[in-house]
Amino acid sequence: MSGVAAEAGRIPTLHVVGDSIPQAYFRAIKAVWENGLPIRTEYDRKDASGQCIDPPSRDARVLIEVKDPFAQPRFPPISFCEIGTYIAEIMGVKDYRVVPFDKLKEAVHGELSAQEWPYTYHQRLFAHPDADGSVVDQIAVAIDRIVRTPHTRRAVATTSVPNIDPFLTEDIPCLREVQLRCPEDADGNLVLNMNTLWRSRDLYKAWGDNLIAITFLQGVLAKRIAEQSGRTTRVGSYADYSCSLHIYGQDFGAVGGDTERGLQSFFDTFDEETFIARSLSSEIALDMLVLPQLRDLLSDRQIEQWKFPDASVKLIASLINDLESGVYSA
Repeated sequence: MSGVAAEAGRIPTLHVVGDSIPQAYFRAIKAVWENGLPIRTEYDRKDASGQCIDPPSRDARVLIEVKDPFAQPRFPPISFCEIGTYIAEIMGVKDYRVVPFDKLKEAVHGELSAQEWPYTYHQRLFAHPDADGSVVDQIAVAIDRIVRTPHTRRAVATTSVPNIDPFLTEDIPCLREVQLRCPEDADGNLVLNMNTLWRSRDLYKAWGDNLIAITFLQGVLAKRIAEQSGRTTRVGSYADYSCSLHIYGQDFGAVGGDTERGLQSFFDTFDEETFIARSLSSEIALDMLVLPQLRDLLSDRQIEQWKFPDASVKLIASLINDLESGVYSA
């Protein structure tokens, strides 16, 4: 059985580098599976007597660098969400569901309804709430810093709201901070590197989808920097540090295999070369997944289900148009 033994309670620290998102994803799963510390989580399933039925997760502190997040193929062969819908969420389509600050303060010790969200990443980054009712567009401030001083280290944005988040009974944001860094290349053009810090991360079921969406945002921000600075700006590397990057015990059958249930190991299905070969290019994923899912969001069924306001409908339509016309790369 893989996984490191507990060494005086030390959580291992790992470093993974990949040329592309699929390569980094495969290497991260392998690294945490082989070296992660066995540790319980608050989500382990229990039987009627209260005993855990899932094995402990495998957990590590992990720094992952993707040298080129738009290297092809870009979309990993495993995904656990509708990636087009998730990209729309990262772009702010569901911000309207976030509970107003005053109401959120009242709800910190209670449950929110399914229609009420304590946050979205986009809302916290682009309209960070303050106790006085005002909001701050941290990304706009960060971009302005870069336009004025491209080599700045101060182009940062946080999702944290300390007087709310620690008291929520719902989950608090996993993404904690975004930093934009924009060095010049040999030709004097700007290169937007993105760094992110994560409190906690489901490696097997979330990391790949997170990366597609957050680096899509990186591409959008590179274009905004180019427009505001008047300088050519391209997407550079992406790096994230997860304080807890884990594989849940309930997913061990899928990752490590389970002969009794007839589940083949992730590593029997894929080696690194096969994982990359089965990944999708942006062009194929755009036609097969992203655009169909975005168009479906504009169906009467989805608009009724989500109760999209006009602003969200317009944002989805604009996103579709921009992707179809090549303004943004998927």
